[in-house]
Amino acid sequence: MKEDILEQLVDGWFLRQPATFTKHNVKYKPDTKDLAQLGTRDKSKFAVPSDIDVMAIHMNQIGTKKVSVISCKSWQGGFDVDFFYKNLSGNGNPNLPVGPGPAWKKFRELYDPLWAKAFRDKVYSETQSHDFTYFIAVTKFKSNKSQHIENFKTCKFFLDNLNDNGKYNVKIEFLTLEKILTQISLQEANTTIEATEIGRFMQLIKAADLTITTKDDLKLLK
Repeated sequence: MKEDILEQLVDGWFLRQPATFTKHNVKYKPDTKDLAQLGTRDKSKFAVPSDIDVMAIHMNQIGTKKVSVISCKSWQGGFDVDFFYKNLSGNGNPNLPVGPGPAWKKFRELYDPLWAKAFRDKVYSETQSHDFTYFIAVTKFKSNKSQHIENFKTCKFFLDNLNDNGKYNVKIEFLTLEKILTQISLQEANTTIEATEIGRFMQLIKAADLTITTKDDLKLLK
């Protein structure tokens, strides 16, 4: 967890919710029996495990709200939702480079059916639920490149991979750093030491009489 500050913040944000437990960096990969029909070269795509950044179980919820599965994308330049929607939903090139690898590897559970099955199986083995909400946690959306947020959330191709072609109930949602910090800052302040790092940090922000302000907020004030 110490390698990625966004994962720490997301984990703390979920832990602050009532009746919630979390687990992070949960490794998974396809079962060998699911790869039996593949050749040696194709099997190499599945040799190295992937991992689920954060999983949360909400004991006081039901349906898709009971389990949250979070993929954290802590890119400082922001998340280009238009790029990933276009190139992973079947209308573009999933092999375009993003960092050291192709775009599809950033969301292998949304793009590849075998990785998707492994993902679903791991979620069920950890939570005993096939229904869940799949969150993509981002620092922010890249400027002028967030036209397809709703299309991404409702993309049939992505959802079919997550819900096994409609067998289960799954939702896709986005979670921004702004939302995390703003929601905590709006909660009633108290002097009891918070249990999470993000909670203690926001306590200090409030104690210093500081507020969360975005660039858009500042533009409106000018």
